[in-house]
Amino acid sequence: MPLLSAALVSLALILPIKTVLAQDIAPVDINEDRPAAFDLSQGHLDFSLWDKRLIASGENNVAAKKDWSNGTFLCYSDSNPSVGACPTKDIRDGSQGSTEIRLMFVERRSKAGHVVSFRASKHTVGNTNDHKRINDDYGSGDGVVVQDALRLEAKIPAAEFKRFPSGGIWDAHWKLRLHRRDRGFVSEVNLKIKLTITYTKNVQIFLPEHNTTTPTVDLGLTGQVSRDGRTTGRRNIDMCLYDGFGSNSSYFEVTVMDGLSVPQRGPSSFSVVRDGTSGQSLGERIDYGVTYLHNGQRKSLNNGETIRLLGGNNTDVRPVYLPNIPVPVLCKPMPLTLETPEFNAKEKSAGSYTGKLKIIFSPSAQSL
Repeated sequence: MPLLSAALVSLALILPIKTVLAQDIAPVDINEDRPAAFDLSQGHLDFSLWDKRLIASGENNVAAKKDWSNGTFLCYSDSNPSVGACPTKDIRDGSQGSTEIRLMFVERRSKAGHVVSFRASKHTVGNTNDHKRINDDYGSGDGVVVQDALRLEAKIPAAEFKRFPSGGIWDAHWKLRLHRRDRGFVSEVNLKIKLTITYTKNVQIFLPEHNTTTPTVDLGLTGQVSRDGRTTGRRNIDMCLYDGFGSNSSYFEVTVMDGLSVPQRGPSSFSVVRDGTSGQSLGERIDYGVTYLHNGQRKSLNNGETIRLLGGNNTDVRPVYLPNIPVPVLCKPMPLTLETPEFNAKEKSAGSYTGKLKIIFSPSAQSL
């Protein structure tokens, strides 16, 4: 019995030693992507770029060349945020802390730029809360080499997402170099971030020639003073569709209607009616047509019919400044022309003629 007890004690002492064994992990170049999608009116939660991502490890190896806890991450510039601005030189401190990163995001179509600020830290002792600035080459320093690993943590805080000036597809490329004082630059860390940002509360029909979305325009009728009373008209309306998504929508749906129900009128006819009447007779209304220009082609619109205009990279776009958006954004031009076919003004009842032309716009970005 004493021999059996001794064997059990010996076995109990051996087992814990096996649980701390780990494989050395040499640093290599890292290339990763981080996509996210959200609506600007709602924002986004804190966005983790790396959650104590293991970069290198020399665990259980007391040789200095295997100890990666004194490795640092350095930016290529301390002032230019195009691929991330942060310290470019090592320090030795050892205190708890983190490093500010400034990173430029560029909207894919408009090329507008926006700098985001966030913080990053390195971790050297397992998955504990021990964290240091990413350029601090102070190692684990615990005197016992148990986990001399190097991990990277970074996240964009929620507040930064609400600072984006507009919707669109925003891209960024963050580049870091892994450095050790005794070995120089060892490897590179690349992170490409793609933010798909919609702004559904700011979808709008932009009329550059007017300061309102409900302007009053006339049909541009001419020739009414002629002897026979023959007249016609033409009025151009500059219009641009903003989808809240940098014109990255795959399609744009547009409906144009006048809300009238009158007889003897074709599907492509719209009308203004004499004030105080419903326009049921031809003498109480003036009919006109609406055409639009899309990618160089002019087409007619039917009253109340929804048309779908293809978007994407091949569609025409136009940079404009819109209220409450600090950067130029891209909208889709859709200029309208109101064309009144020739008619005899003497056949119309005297009075003022008015009507409403309602335009409904719905981009595919709203369904993201």
